[in-house]
Amino acid sequence: MRVRRILLLLVLPLTLGAAPAAGAGSPPLLIGTDGPGFTIDLTDANGKHVDVLTAGTYTLLVHDLSDVHNFALGSQTTNTRLVTTGIEFVGDETYTLDLPPGSYAYACSAHFETMNGRFHVIAAPTPSTPTLSAKVTSRSVSLSAKRVTAGSYRVTVSDRSRTRNFHVVGPGLNRRTGKTFTGSVTWRVQLAPGTYRFGSDPSLTGRLVVSPPA
Repeated sequence: MRVRRILLLLVLPLTLGAAPAAGAGSPPLLIGTDGPGFTIDLTDANGKHVDVLTAGTYTLLVHDLSDVHNFALGSQTTNTRLVTTGIEFVGDETYTLDLPPGSYAYACSAHFETMNGRFHVIAAPTPSTPTLSAKVTSRSVSLSAKRVTAGSYRVTVSDRSRTRNFHVVGPGLNRRTGKTFTGSVTWRVQLAPGTYRFGSDPSLTGRLVVSPPA
């Protein structure tokens, strides 16, 4: 069954052509090598064998070292051919690949039974949103940080007072809880560089300084 899947994959038509060689600021580099013997491999720029990649755009440099082998790569998830070199071709080819999550296989078209490999592409992790915690009691109003870097934040307010509220105001932001509200609430906010005031109305004596990103 494995041989059949690889064969079906590698007889599909070519969908991507050669792209300019990678340069400064280019996508991460992958290196595919076939030959000169009956060997084929896919590595990263440091020569480490590739089993798992994160979804994204890559530059693939193929070293085709034999006139009896080639390097063909495709998606097993979509049954789509992505890259191939000619059997009689010897030399280097460079491609740009957009790799979504899924399973991929590479092989020599002429010797796919013995010269083959696979790798998986997984979704890129979602960056976590930092959280600021605000607390309101009958005696005080506090915020977990006094200085942060500009960006997206979650502000979690724990309001335990029926006479005080939490109010934060600054560049592009003006959010508050009600005076009689008790409980918890979470806001998603965008903090811009500048100074924000917070506290319980009408006394906003707290300060949150937001600095520009590095």
